[in-house]
Amino acid sequence: MKSIRSFLIIATLAMLVLVVFVSAVLGFQSSMREAEQLFDDQLIEQAHFAINLRTDKLLTTENNAHIAYQLWRKTATNDADLLAATDNIPAAAVTALQPGFDYANFSGYRWRTYVYFPENSDLIVVAAARTDIRYQLAENIITEAILPVVIWLPLAGVLIWLIMGRGLMPLKELANQLRRKESRDLSAIQLSQHPRELNQVVNSVNALLQRLQSAFEREKRFASDAAHELRTPISALKIQLHNLEQKYPQQLEELRPLCAGVERMQHLVEQILALYRVTPEQFSATFTPVNLYQLVQAVIADNYNRFEDKDQHIELTANGKDQSLSIYIEGDRFALETLVANLLTNANKYTQRAGKIHVDISHTANAVILKVEDNGSGIAPADRERIFARFHRVGGDRHSSGESGCGLGLAIVKNIADLHSATISVEESSFESGTCFTLIFSPLRSEP
Repeated sequence: MKSIRSFLIIATLAMLVLVVFVSAVLGFQSSMREAEQLFDDQLIEQAHFAINLRTDKLLTTENNAHIAYQLWRKTATNDADLLAATDNIPAAAVTALQPGFDYANFSGYRWRTYVYFPENSDLIVVAAARTDIRYQLAENIITEAILPVVIWLPLAGVLIWLIMGRGLMPLKELANQLRRKESRDLSAIQLSQHPRELNQVVNSVNALLQRLQSAFEREKRFASDAAHELRTPISALKIQLHNLEQKYPQQLEELRPLCAGVERMQHLVEQILALYRVTPEQFSATFTPVNLYQLVQAVIADNYNRFEDKDQHIELTANGKDQSLSIYIEGDRFALETLVANLLTNANKYTQRAGKIHVDISHTANAVILKVEDNGSGIAPADRERIFARFHRVGGDRHSSGESGCGLGLAIVKNIADLHSATISVEESSFESGTCFTLIFSPLRSEP
């Protein structure tokens, strides 16, 4: 059942048609019986009238060919002599001359006959009427009574459609409210003057939203509290490791894996905090005009030592040229800095020593485009759909680059892009190998 409204309308119309059909059949049968009785009464009256047809000539029936009469006189021998008849009936008796109704076939038709014996008289009257005419007249009368009901069925369907639509309006309002809710909005549903049949549905939906709200709150508190609480022991571990390096310089090789593990743990905690801050449920954006070129330039400067340590060549261009660009978008500066930093960190990690990283910012009338590409190992097409999932890392912990990671950087990038209504795509870079991340923002129409 795809539509409640369609189901109710089809079911109602089906029942209506069935009721009309049964009523029509029963009404037709009842009306035919009443019409038969009416025509039989009329035939009796015609037989009484036919007593006056005392003539030796045949009577013409030009205007009433469906009616026939015979007038007989009893004889002393219990026979009967024909006194008069219409010209559409044989001269012989068409039915037994016994009082009452019967049927007879003559002149190519089926006839309803009535034999009448007047009191205190030796006359016998036979009156006949064609049955096909009687049935036709009866059917015409009944059809005229039933036909309007059949004709009005489509109108009834339209009226039922409108009435059903009006009755289902509260359900439609509920669906619209749920559709318009943003992902972070878990407030209760409020319907104006909804029928009591929807009370259980509304209460169940609101109870579900309340449980979801509580679950999200617990998740957010856990992630935030755990990350904050882990910062202190990690800082203490780093201090102790630094002291051990100073105290036992000959043990640096043994301490180096431990230092790398602590650094990785700190990175994971910082990424969890960053992910928590940019989730739609938690993010409290302060959108202002941001010069995207200057922002990327500043992030490159802050992280330049990373590229220098690996002898990587990083280049920033505008519209593919080595020039400055002043182009603004509406966004949250801190979130955009986090987005660019994660993309650059990702490129730095998975690009080999002395590799190339190219950042380009361009704009059209309807878009501002940020591209970050490298000549690293690249990402296989089959893995590109999953790289934005939380804690997903191509190759897992055994990535061919040997770099450590927690699989949250690109999930953070995707969240920030969504918060800025930007689209992000992954494709091959313009180098001989590597990956290109492309983000498309809406430009600020009136620059500051």
